[in-house]
Parts: sequence; structure tokens; C-alpha cells
Amino acid sequence: MSVFDRLAKLYAIGGGLGANRRGYSAAEDDAHRLAAEWMRSAGLEPEVDGAGNLIGVRGEARVWTGSHLDSVPNGGKFDGALGVVAGIEAAARLPEAPLAVVAFRAEETGPMGSKRLEQLPDAFVELHIEQGPVLERAGEPLGVVTAIAGQARGAVVFSGRADHAGTTPMAARSDALVEAARFVLHVRECAREPAVATVGAIEVEPNAANVVPARVTVAVDARAPDAAGLDELVTAIGFEPSSRLDPVAMSGLPFEVLSELLPDAPRLVSGAGHDAMVFAAAGVPTGMLFVRSLNGGVSHCPEELSSEDDIELAVAVLTNALARLTTVD
Repeated sequence: MSVFDRLAKLYAIGGGLGANRRGYSAAEDDAHRLAAEWMRSAGLEPEVDGAGNLIGVRGEARVWTGSHLDSVPNGGKFDGALGVVAGIEAAARLPEAPLAVVAFRAEETGPMGSKRLEQLPDAFVELHIEQGPVLERAGEPLGVVTAIAGQARGAVVFSGRADHAGTTPMAARSDALVEAARFVLHVRECAREPAVATVGAIEVEPNAANVVPARVTVAVDARAPDAAGLDELVTAIGFEPSSRLDPVAMSGLPFEVLSELLPDAPRLVSGAGHDAMVFAAAGVPTGMLFVRSLNGGVSHCPEELSSEDDIELAVAVLTNALARLTTVD
């Protein structure tokens, strides 16, 4: 069964428009059971740890690869799933190699599974779609990730006064949503490439068409490829983060091997968080390989697309990287 065929079978789990396998849901359970069957057929012995992570092991496995099988609602076919299926395929092509392929739990909501991993390997490699337009614009099928951007998140609250929408003169209003709207534009203006900032959620109270908004809460997501840039962005926006993940660099032998295998491929900083970020932050030598995303780089939606040729090339590179890593003394 080809990688594309397996991706299609995973995509069908959960039903509805797009991929619908929320973390720790019955659909994610079904995806893990299917992946466990494929692991056995590749000569791996599936195990499940205390966090529910599925780990297919062969021998004294200190080199790991994999990704996640959960999805956002109405997500794409390739996000996360590609890294798991490609890892299984690479293991099948290396029948004697001592390695492990892992399907982490609930990456989209944490990442929860990799943060609760009960053991750490000597090396980790993650294959993932880019989820952006850079490789497509460059006409390049693969890219080597150099770092994963840091991110800061928090909520900002604007207070006004509830009034009747029909009888309160405009000059007499204290409209919290108007102030929040100005802030949304301010957030956009503060972000300068390569940093990005987003207001992706707004709560309006009392949320009635005929009432002037009294209270508005906006969610801010700020990201930058280095810690200093993230600090500057947070200060410019003027909010207090409730959570923060510092940027992490890919490093050690996995990064070196991918760089040697793809000397001319673009080097990218990932704006999205990944399970690889957890390993790298814990000091595990980590490498990450991106596959070109098509359709303008869209992701987290049914239009997410990567080509079969690009994926086959990526699997070949992953296989070669794992072959080298598992034969290092």
C-alpha cells in the first residue's frame, strides 16, 4: 500500500468535511489502531505509553521519527499524518535498522502527547508539510528547517458601557468593540516580517445586535523566529502573554545529516509549532524536513495539498537520513 493510499484511509476516519480527528477522540483512537497495524507490517512492535502515544519499536531504538495523527476540525489530509505514514514506510525500507516510529497524541491542542513522553531518544527527525507558500514560490520540493519560531499568546480585555443601540447618541457611547477594532489593526501594524501577529478570536458582551458592546476580549497570537524579536513584538503590541514558548533551533546530527543530504534545499524557520519543538527544547538532537505545500500553501483545511512526487522524494530523504543515524557508532 502506497503512502498516498494510507493517507487516504486516515483521511476517511472521523467523517464530515476534511479531517476530523480531535486529540483523544474516538476518531484519533481509530487512526492509532490503523497505524499500529501498519507498524506491525513494517516489522515494528507497537507500544502505547501513559500519554497514549503510539510507538512502533524495533531493536534498541534510540533514533525516532514520526509526527501526530490528530487534526483540527475540518483539517487537511497531510498535516501530521504524513510524518507518521512516511516514518512507517521508511522503517519498512530499512528492515534491519533499530529505530522507532511514533504517533503522538493531541499535537493540535498542546502538543500534549510529546510533552508527556515517558522516554527521550538520542535523535529525532520529523517530516511535515510546510503549511505555507515559501517552497511553492521557490519552486523547491523540500526544505530543511533551521528553527521553530517562538510564540506568545494572551488575552486583552476592553471595557465600555452597554447602551441602547437606537437611542444612545454616537458621541455619548463608550463602545468596547470600537476600541478592540483599533487594537486589531494595531496588532497587524506591529508585526514586521519575519515576525507575525494575529487576533484570531473575539468575544463580545452582551453580543446583541441592538446593544452597544460593553466588554470585548480579544485573543492575541504573536510569533517570531528569535527570542529578541518575540520580546520586541510583545512590547510593541502591548499585551501580557499568558503563555510563551521560546524559539528552538534544530541541531546535532539529525540536522547535519538532512543538511548534507539536501545541500541546496531552502532553509526555513517554521512559524508553526510541532512535536519536534518539544524534543529540541529538551536538548534532544533534532532535525525537521518540510515537504512543499501546494494551493498557495494552505493548511488546516480540506484544500491542503502536497504532490505524490514530492512526498516520494521526501520519504526517500527520510529513509536515507534514518539509515545514516542508525548506523552511527
